[in-house]
Amino acid sequence: MAGSLHLRGGSVVTMDAQRRVVTSDVLIVDGVITAVGDAPVPEGVESIDVSGHVVLPGFIQGHVHLGQSLLRGLSEGRELMDWLRERIWPLEAGHTHDSAYWSAMLGAADCIRSGTTTIQEIGLVTHMDALFEGIRDSGLRAIAGKCLMDTGLGVSDVLIEPPDAAEAAFRDQHARWHGYEGRIESSLCPRFILSCSTALWERTVALASEFDLPVHTHLLEHPREEDEVREVLGESQMGYLDRLGVLDTDLRIAHGVQLNDEHLEILAGRTLSVCHCPSANLKLGSGIAHLGFLGQAQGVRVGIGTDGAPCNNDMDILEEIRLAALLQGVRQKPGAFSAEAALALATCDGAAAIGKADSLGSVEVGKQGDVVVLDLERPGSFGPCSSVYDRIVYGAARDAVRHVAVAGTPLLRDGALTTIDEAQTMARAGEEVRALVERVL
Repeated sequence: MAGSLHLRGGSVVTMDAQRRVVTSDVLIVDGVITAVGDAPVPEGVESIDVSGHVVLPGFIQGHVHLGQSLLRGLSEGRELMDWLRERIWPLEAGHTHDSAYWSAMLGAADCIRSGTTTIQEIGLVTHMDALFEGIRDSGLRAIAGKCLMDTGLGVSDVLIEPPDAAEAAFRDQHARWHGYEGRIESSLCPRFILSCSTALWERTVALASEFDLPVHTHLLEHPREEDEVREVLGESQMGYLDRLGVLDTDLRIAHGVQLNDEHLEILAGRTLSVCHCPSANLKLGSGIAHLGFLGQAQGVRVGIGTDGAPCNNDMDILEEIRLAALLQGVRQKPGAFSAEAALALATCDGAAAIGKADSLGSVEVGKQGDVVVLDLERPGSFGPCSSVYDRIVYGAARDAVRHVAVAGTPLLRDGALTTIDEAQTMARAGEEVRALVERVL
């Protein structure tokens, strides 16, 4: 899918180590950035005039649930465990291949429209191939794997998959999807401690070692979570994962709201990636993660994501970036967490959190040609004498996104999706969610 693209005359917010902001052309050839500045443009390369606009590295979402995109608004007014047991797990269990596929396409369209180019997807237990197909057809870059679950109070029988069956399905999907077009990679996705047996966690650690893959899970999200784990297992979450070797993998957790000094002592200098999901944490009453604490903790890398539509209600990464910045004024103090730091969560820091700092997260020669172009010349983001970071983080909304490209291939051109038929997707998603609700609720 690698393409070539020339962006002319934009203000390039590079998000490189020097945080350079330059008025410059950006040239992408065969999917890779080959020049930030003047350079001869090969014949046949599409050239887009972006003067007056801002060019950024494509936004990275470190935690999403494409399989939940159809479920928006179907589990309102509940805390995390009730939210899962009463609605989300039953609805996920009711998916068919078609409903999962159109859920993926709907979620992908939502992501692309706000400038997302890369997602870290935690998957479904069943019909995971449908999500992979949606990622393929949307053009997004993704790290994804089937969700692993084999136990838990309130878990539907459909979602209980023994470790042998889960491993067989994982191996099959890994063989078919890992490395697809250079933009889809596999991961191992045990849902969270209370839905995975010790045997399944041990199998996850073994597979992560065998295939050299990351482990993506939910951890330390809600205040009730730790108490429930102690009641069931008789030990803390971090202690349990440490004993099973999970902390020795490339562990990437969603939320980490409850992460504290005691947990970091158990981590003992090993690396941990945390995906901050502020909207979901607010809606489910989980709290506000302390990004100052996380950012200063040794070995902890922090990114950002929207989570799923039913615990956020949209998948707008720009809204998430803005909320992350605003909430730290409450969690810490005003000015403690800058707009530049908030933008880094979805760019350079977000790339590091998913193990892609060498290829994503900044507009630099040699990196992948994943870019987003914003139009800030509108009333909500007006500020010619203001910091460009403040204008983006506090003022840019989804309607500012003009162009989005992955590996030099446009997914959004002049505000219109190019890889997804939006009208068809909305129509099919509507049909599928009505049928899903009729089957389950």
